[in-house]
Amino acid sequence: MDSQQLCTYNSQTAIIQLPRFDYINWMLKRSCYEELNELFRDCDSPAKEISESYSAFHQLKKICRLDQLNWLHIGDGSRARTAALFTFLTKSSNVSIDPNIRNDIITDWITKWGVKNFYIRQNKFEDISLPDLNNDKEYAITCVHAHVNLEEVDKKFPNWKYLYTSICCYPSKQKFSKEYMKENNIIQIVNKLDMNILSERREFVIYKKNYDM
Repeated sequence: MDSQQLCTYNSQTAIIQLPRFDYINWMLKRSCYEELNELFRDCDSPAKEISESYSAFHQLKKICRLDQLNWLHIGDGSRARTAALFTFLTKSSNVSIDPNIRNDIITDWITKWGVKNFYIRQNKFEDISLPDLNNDKEYAITCVHAHVNLEEVDKKFPNWKYLYTSICCYPSKQKFSKEYMKENNIIQIVNKLDMNILSERREFVIYKKNYDM
């Protein structure tokens, strides 16, 4: 499918980037579709939710080895969808952190499918300690359209290696300022739009914590 379209108005021509459906097509072909679909199908827009969660996986795997890290998924929603997707696509341990997690639904889902290396914390991230996972691995963080302040996340869990954030309603809080990055040895690796995210809000940023600076 062509990802661009030429539009002309008042003799002016512009190239418009069109949404793509690669992530949805990927989901429908996977052997884990049935398991993940149980968590995605009951939201208002499954395609949006799938594409947002898969974007985090797809973009991060370009810049780091996901299996060598533990992952904290902050603001993951009531169905812990991003953590669930990472669990099926990696060999890493994944923790979903959100005060609205439905413990009953997720616990039943874990039992039904025999899911391993997947943990849930029905709390605000400010109220928990760093989960005791695989201690020989560093940890990284995703905030997939999470309504959280990244500076507060960094202060609570300061020793992360990578941090992925997708931007929605509060861009000033969902990005680090240049001043904060400089003061806390954070570098920005990627900041762009992902046209495979089926939402009007497609911007994401990946940061790295540079301990050697």
